[in-house]
Amino acid sequence: METLLPAVKLMTYIGIGLVAIGILAIRGIFRGSRSKFNYFLGSLICFALGIFFLTMKSSGSIKVTEDRLTLKVMLTKTQVIETDKIKRAWVENLQDTDWRPISRSSGASLGKLRTGWFRLQNGQRAFLALQGERALFIEAENDRVFLIGVEDFETFIRQVKYNSSRLRKLLQ
Repeated sequence: METLLPAVKLMTYIGIGLVAIGILAIRGIFRGSRSKFNYFLGSLICFALGIFFLTMKSSGSIKVTEDRLTLKVMLTKTQVIETDKIKRAWVENLQDTDWRPISRSSGASLGKLRTGWFRLQNGQRAFLALQGERALFIEAENDRVFLIGVEDFETFIRQVKYNSSRLRKLLQ
């Protein structure tokens, strides 16, 4: 099972916008009285960033198999959680718990989508691949904590239990 995080559309819109800004900057070379080099450099940067955003296949995904969970998040090292190294797993609502993320160490936060490393209210550091207020908490070896979830959380948890017998046992 693989679930895509919803930032793919946002990255596409950003890419289109940057390419459009690049085109406007190129047109400014022939109209403006300022340095043509500045217009050219600005348009080149916008084109490069626009193409970078447009060619991203995925800005994030959560993949669950029998033996591992793979959390791919844009601009962050892919996190792989071996299911046999999970100490405990549980589901929690983030609105009324000490496990709520309060500050970002590295990563991104766009609306309800939070990805990367965050500091939690209880002082622990956790990796988030999370959209919404409900999360699958996973505590692995070496006290690594992961918060995982998507907007349609109930369907997500059913799929996680279906695809991993170890998580099915831990979540009962």
